[in-house]
Amino acid sequence: STPSMWSGLPRHRVAAGVVAGFVVLLATQWVLLSVAVALIVILWRRLLRDDRADAERARVEGIARWLEDLRDTLRGAGLGAEAALEQVAMRPPAAIAEPLRTFVQRRRQGFRTEEALADLAEDLAHPTSDAAIAAIRLVVGGTAGAGRLHDTVQSLALSARDEVTARERVDRTRAVYRGSMQRLVVIGALLVAYLRVVGGDLLDPYDSPTGQMVLALPLLMWLGCVLWLRSLCRYELPKRYRIAGVGVP
Repeated sequence: STPSMWSGLPRHRVAAGVVAGFVVLLATQWVLLSVAVALIVILWRRLLRDDRADAERARVEGIARWLEDLRDTLRGAGLGAEAALEQVAMRPPAAIAEPLRTFVQRRRQGFRTEEALADLAEDLAHPTSDAAIAAIRLVVGGTAGAGRLHDTVQSLALSARDEVTARERVDRTRAVYRGSMQRLVVIGALLVAYLRVVGGDLLDPYDSPTGQMVLALPLLMWLGCVLWLRSLCRYELPKRYRIAGVGVP
């Protein structure tokens, strides 16, 4: 599974957020603002960046490398589909190393190739790998000839590589907007600090409970915008293929 925004937060980041929130509370007496500042400091690196998107892109790139390696092995080594699969799985890309090693382990434990491949499809959980494994299963099961397997794997490898390239372009565009949003957060914080220091009684109405409730509205709106922008970091995968039989729902 991939990490959420709250998982694995470093202790020093949490400590810095608590300290920053306490300082803001002492300086402004605004509870809501101090909580917002604490959360911003703690989650600064994750507010507009979803690590799950990075994990998804790495997995697609791993699938592309796996298919490219399988294609080259089928073409150059003259091996059958089953032997080529096991040989390629012995040198897996890091992002999908665990599913491929599990596939090899199941084969060595006596699982039929079709069963191990069905489990591999569920572990990889991507439409491109589903299509490749479906083609390989047809060859292994004798339903289709092995002659066209190389061309099929090559086409799927190119498709996966194109998806990686497209995601990299999208991520570069997102990085520009993410940087702009972070600069706006810094500018907003500096503006509030400046008004608090030199604005005299301009911000005094926010010291009251009613003022704090009014302050909550723009803070919640800003938080909603940030969470919405963060949700756009995720990729929506196309519908997966489902292989009939061998325990695949």
